[in-house]
Amino acid sequence: MVTSSLLSLSLLSRGFSTGAPSSVCESMMPRHSGVLPQSSTAPYTIETGTSTYQPGIPKQVQILGPQYRGFILEARKDRSTTPLGSWQDPPENTKLLQCFGNLGAAVTHSSTAPKNSSTTFVWIPPESACPDAVTFTATVAQSREIYWLNVQSPSLTKGIACCAVKMVYGISIITTLFLCSLMITGCQN
Repeated sequence: MVTSSLLSLSLLSRGFSTGAPSSVCESMMPRHSGVLPQSSTAPYTIETGTSTYQPGIPKQVQILGPQYRGFILEARKDRSTTPLGSWQDPPENTKLLQCFGNLGAAVTHSSTAPKNSSTTFVWIPPESACPDAVTFTATVAQSREIYWLNVQSPSLTKGIACCAVKMVYGISIITTLFLCSLMITGCQN
């Protein structure tokens, strides 16, 4: 009985060695019992290669800095806590995480094997939404006891294709309204 209680306590105190649970999608706060995030500047940055994104076009993302063992990574509209788009083809020792019903809304570790700057993640922006700015946000853990919250990329702005998506959508609404008004006035004559 004492042995099983100690084993259970030991497993709980280690954190989630197989990845973040979906319950932390919004806060991105690890459930590492008794451990607080680092208050120093994170030794990590998030690299995207370009400053723009296009709907549906895959975007490569890397967490740069020293080796890390745990993380959760999401794309978000600026000042939002809801993940945007989806991730695909998670690298070795990582997995997709379901958030708010979206199976690939975030990516997290699947083991505590070391990861480094060569670990590349692939994010797919949504086809239909084109927010003005998207930021990649992560929590990165070097170990159970040492982690940083709110590691962010510079904001990415929507590319020219986003403007085309919005313009086509706007034109289709205007066309629909015009056709409806023709039908209504045609019926009155």
